[in-house]
Amino acid sequence: MKTTLKLPDLQTCEISDVLYIEGKSNYSVIYRKSAGPITMAKTLKKFESQLRLHPFLRIHKSYLINKKQLALNKLSGDNTLQLADGTELPVSRRKREIVKKSL
Repeated sequence: MKTTLKLPDLQTCEISDVLYIEGKSNYSVIYRKSAGPITMAKTLKKFESQLRLHPFLRIHKSYLINKKQLALNKLSGDNTLQLADGTELPVSRRKREIVKKSL
């Protein structure tokens, strides 16, 4: 199983370093613990299939999170999840039950 992601300019990133990935049309922004965000010309759906063997979870049409980076393993009352860095991300109504079961 791969442990790194290929990034632009021949860089790599440890998968465990990824907090979450935000999809923006045909681009995705990778948010990492140790460095700033990186934008890539790759859809969120492609990342989702590439990371299916890792603890990543699609919580919204625009967000794919690393479950190991969750601060709390529960959904808050306003349907958000909080990550270890304090970021709060929304959980869509359609994904709510799937998220609850996987936490």
